[in-house]
Amino acid sequence: MVQIEKMTKDELIEVIRIKDELLREQREELDAYRELVEELQAKLGINDSVFTGNGD
Repeated sequence: MVQIEKMTKDELIEVIRIKDELLREQREELDAYRELVEELQAKLGINDSVFTGNGD
């Protein structure tokens, strides 16, 4: 693994770009899971208070 202090500006920018892309993908996946939970709750007639989406 390369130490941050030894990375060039361009390398650091690329790392940030990659991490931003990973975060975007994870947010999309999380949104899809939330949508699935909402659909399942609606089909099962479950109240939203069971799943708040806040890790409760």
